[in-house]
Amino acid sequence: MAAHPAESSLLTRLAAGTAGAVGKEFLRRLVTELAGALDADVAFVAERCGDGDARTLASAGRPGIELQEGRVFALAGTPCDDAYTHDLLLVSRGARLRYPADPFLRRHALDGYLAVALRDGRGEAIGHIGVICGRVPFRPAPSELQALQIFAARAGAELERRRHEVALLRAADEERRRIGRDLHDGAQQRLVVLGQALDLALRELEADPGRAVARLSAAREQAVIAGRELRELAQGLHPVGLERGLRPALSALAVQSPLPLVIEAVPDDRPSAVIEATVWFLVSEALTNAIKHAAATELRVRVTRSGDELRVVVADNGAGGACPSRGTGLQGLRARVEALGGSLEISSPRGVGTTLTARLRPRP
Repeated sequence: MAAHPAESSLLTRLAAGTAGAVGKEFLRRLVTELAGALDADVAFVAERCGDGDARTLASAGRPGIELQEGRVFALAGTPCDDAYTHDLLLVSRGARLRYPADPFLRRHALDGYLAVALRDGRGEAIGHIGVICGRVPFRPAPSELQALQIFAARAGAELERRRHEVALLRAADEERRRIGRDLHDGAQQRLVVLGQALDLALRELEADPGRAVARLSAAREQAVIAGRELRELAQGLHPVGLERGLRPALSALAVQSPLPLVIEAVPDDRPSAVIEATVWFLVSEALTNAIKHAAATELRVRVTRSGDELRVVVADNGAGGACPSRGTGLQGLRARVEALGGSLEISSPRGVGTTLTARLRPRP
């Protein structure tokens, strides 16, 4: 058996080799150090990307054995599949016999396999680190396995952060598309009609002043409507009053609301701007649903902070029966909250009302 580095050296090597790196660069440095320290043929990080598939995010190995970054591969019949049902999987010898359907092991005559599952904040396996070796028996020291598990927690956090960034980008893209649709269908059409009315008024100004005045009156009405639509669109982009904090913004929402909005509690310590906006959108969407669908007579909001958690409870006394899967509003809110590392629970028993409970990190 080839000699390993000193048992205590892997943790030090990984720490030194990945110092200052984040994101994809951290993953690349991690697998490079792992492959070198454990004398492996290949080390890689992969993430789950659907039912039964994974995608390689970073890989390092001997020439000709590297796994290409971005490569999607099926998990079935491979040790990678078992990596998601074990916190740590070690096959010290005989990997080809145990997984005869794995073409990568067979093609490169690799018989030692080590994997550690990467988990998100909820404990769900979202990826894994794999270390594969042709030298057998492949038996990393206990302290080396511990070091790998420590860095697996960091790698899992990187994968989760990456997923959140992707979700935020998708949400931003969808928001831009919504803005484009709103501009095209609303204010833009109003401005087109306004321009046409002004053109007609100019043509009729001398021949029929009375008709020209009517045209100008219609143009003024279109200008007022377009201005209102633009103000509403601007409010959707960035809620009015948030510059001064969450409480003033919610108070402004309560003043404008035809439904009584009772603000029971808001912490004095302000969270980050993106969290304040998320809370505002949550309350705004709940208010809209309570008015349009629930026949509620009031909406209550309670925002509290306990340690590193911001808890937001928004409840109406309406008809209940809300189905999150049928409306894009609540789906979008859940995606926004989860993209920020939080959770959103929706309780809506019929005849009792609807309660939204969000748990967020004040500074994600």
